[in-house]
Amino acid sequence: MKAIRLLTISIVIALTLSGCVVTKKSYTQLLSEKTALDLEKQKVELELADTRAEDEKKIAEQKNRITKLEQEVVDLQAKYDQDIAAAASRQTELSKSLEVLKEESSEETQDLLQQITELQDKYDTDLSIKNDTIDTLKNEQREKIEELNNRLDHEIQSNKLVVERLLSEIEKLEALTAEQEKAMKELADQADQLEHQLKDEIEKGEIRLKRYKTKTIINIDNSILFDSGKAEVKEGVKKSLSKIAIALNNFPENNIQIEGHTDDVPIHTAKFPSNWELSAARALAVLKFFVDKTDADPRKLSAVGHGEYHPLVPNDTPENRRLNRRVDIVILPK
Repeated sequence: MKAIRLLTISIVIALTLSGCVVTKKSYTQLLSEKTALDLEKQKVELELADTRAEDEKKIAEQKNRITKLEQEVVDLQAKYDQDIAAAASRQTELSKSLEVLKEESSEETQDLLQQITELQDKYDTDLSIKNDTIDTLKNEQREKIEELNNRLDHEIQSNKLVVERLLSEIEKLEALTAEQEKAMKELADQADQLEHQLKDEIEKGEIRLKRYKTKTIINIDNSILFDSGKAEVKEGVKKSLSKIAIALNNFPENNIQIEGHTDDVPIHTAKFPSNWELSAARALAVLKFFVDKTDADPRKLSAVGHGEYHPLVPNDTPENRRLNRRVDIVILPK
């Protein structure tokens, strides 16, 4: 049985009537689309939040590094200023000592003067080297700060583009979701109108109207439509079928798929070798009635035979089998 179910093929019957070709158009489930769009929207919103959080984290880290480097530059400048002040003070002391020593002419004094001069030269040299080192460090720090600022600007710009892309995706998803909700509302409104227009037939039990979020189905028992084992529409139901066709014509944008169903009791006749042929012939008979006897647009109609493979209820009682023998007129939004 599982293999048979997997091999179930919808028999789409194309016919040319009044110069028009009947085709079956695919219909994507609105509810599934809306659910998928909602999930995608949530995913994009989470991705956007993660991106923003990561962006803020990187900006904070870069700012901390820049602040630290700037403080190091300030500290180096302060140290440099202290060294200059100390050097100036020491040089003043040395100059004073030098002047005092120059006033003395002893050999010992001359030796001491020579030592002081050498020390002063060495100190000047060391101070120059230290100043050069400080200048080098300051330049390196400035280059690092500039590099960090450039990198930060680049990351901010990149993340800005990502955020803009994510916001655009969210906007598109919201638009699609709104479109799906609008289509579903229109389908519900159509079901309300059909129920009102077919109120008498529904109350008589001739037809049943089933509402789904993605489609509306008008269900008619085969016992009302056809004699047992036949596929010719009964005279007594043609008035109801005409009324259904008129009601459907109020929604010309919809596609109408007529589906034939049987119970699981097999049929073996020359005309109908199996339930496939019987269900397809009955669906086609209703379609041809709509086209021949009403103003139904054949471009919006298609006929499908499902045999016994789409029962409403288990085929375990005579009543259940009666319910499964049916024709469904499925209204599919464009």
